[in-house]
Amino acid sequence: MLQTLTIKQFAIIDELEINFGNGLTVLSGETGSGKSIIIDAIGQLIGMRASSDFVRHGEKKATIEGIFDIDNNPEVIRTLNELEVDTDEDFLIVKREIFSSGKSLCKVNNQTVTLHDLRLIMQELLDIHGQHETQSLLKQKYHLQLIDSYSDGKYDDILKQYQNTYQTFKDKTRELDELESADQALLQRLDLMKFQADELSEANLQEGEVEQLEADIKRIQNSENLSLALNAAHATLTDEQAIPDRLYELSLQLANIDEIIPKKFTELKEQVDQFYYTLEDAKHELYDELSNTEFDEQYLNELESRMNLLNNLKRKYGKDISSLIQYQAKLDDEINKIENYEQSTANLKEEITQLQKQLNKEGQMLSKERRKVARELRDHIVEEIQNLQMKDANLEISFKPLDEPNAEGIEKIEILISPNKGEPLKSLAKIASGGELSRIMLALKSIFVKSRGQTAILFDEVDSGVSGIAAQKMAEKMRAISEYIQVICISHLPQVASMSDHHLLISKASQDDRTTTHVEELTGENRIDEVARMISGANVTKLTRENAKEMIEQNHAL
Repeated sequence: MLQTLTIKQFAIIDELEINFGNGLTVLSGETGSGKSIIIDAIGQLIGMRASSDFVRHGEKKATIEGIFDIDNNPEVIRTLNELEVDTDEDFLIVKREIFSSGKSLCKVNNQTVTLHDLRLIMQELLDIHGQHETQSLLKQKYHLQLIDSYSDGKYDDILKQYQNTYQTFKDKTRELDELESADQALLQRLDLMKFQADELSEANLQEGEVEQLEADIKRIQNSENLSLALNAAHATLTDEQAIPDRLYELSLQLANIDEIIPKKFTELKEQVDQFYYTLEDAKHELYDELSNTEFDEQYLNELESRMNLLNNLKRKYGKDISSLIQYQAKLDDEINKIENYEQSTANLKEEITQLQKQLNKEGQMLSKERRKVARELRDHIVEEIQNLQMKDANLEISFKPLDEPNAEGIEKIEILISPNKGEPLKSLAKIASGGELSRIMLALKSIFVKSRGQTAILFDEVDSGVSGIAAQKMAEKMRAISEYIQVICISHLPQVASMSDHHLLISKASQDDRTTTHVEELTGENRIDEVARMISGANVTKLTRENAKEMIEQNHAL
């Protein structure tokens, strides 16, 4: 959860520190008081795009710092460890500095991180929900994401297999398209490929040949020194004081000793004998090597010529010998396909046909599992939105075949709704008002809040366009969500404000020809006054204050 937010030189905010608590926190205030600026500041902590416009006029940089409690969030700790960011596993300090030049700096626990890494970390901590996200509910792709998220991994294996097949299908289709678009340029390319294939084939490339050539060339170039060393080593083993002869004599002496003192030197004699045979073998190996050690200028020239050929090929193609061997095989395959165009296209078409069948089969399996999950999700959403004063609403999740399969499946998925009895089901974009969309999105948040793993959610006027009993129900829903995670909400609704555990008033004032934003936590009479203002506007009467007090007392008695 977000514990402390510190903002400096950000927009009209000079310096501000806000302490947040558990449960539901509501931020209220007059239009233009700076509530949206606080949302923008928090948005910087989760990796939203920075702008030099955020820097207070006349200042060099803006700073936003948040302290988060991550004691009960193992996913954040795991992500921090993966990114090698230090953590004490209790608190996380996130800092964003935005410079007047437009550049920005992200720090987590005083360690600089990239914007991408900041987003990875914060997606496990805080979710900001505003009108923009509500509009995403109108997009069919979002509906599919909801079902897959709600499935909790039930059909992940089927989806992964389908996507692998789809990728292979796309690769083969692209390969066929390229082959069928063969023209003069392809024929010219064929000539080049044939030349390269012949050149590489004639070279008869072998794995590890370069290393062997280097060793052979070095041996011949150093044949004189090698011969001297081999002769010296051989002489050491064959002269009058040869080590093998001395060892043989030692072995005989140890055998005599063993007859007198059995077993005491038996192991030593075995070691001496083993060493004797080792040196005897070495003597023969040195002799054989000596007979092969002659300077052969012609052979050296042949080796160097071969090395020059290989080096020229490496430079020409920009590849090592191993890669050239692979490239040669690829050339042979492509030449074969082009020269056998009709057969190649026929083979590809057959592969594609089989892949289409497999894709359809796996797609049907995927749709079958999605439909099961969709029925459960539909019932869950209907239950939630009916609790939000859409009692006559009906909702279905529609599955329709796609003209062509895509990476997500073979059907398009769309949430359809009928807000009132007797009305046909229609797409959300055609029938849902802003207030209805807000309630549907809040219902979805309440459904997914447990599975998302986040510890805080911020609602930016999610209750826009809602009033009366519906507003009360939305307030209750936010309060219910706050039992699982911290909820911070900007609201104009007295029902939501009166339901909160903490109520912060945002206001602005002018001082020394500069506008500044202030935050005050409201309690007691001050809180009653603010809820009364939210009920009636500027004209707060004794009656509205009594209504406000009663609303607060009733909502906290729930």
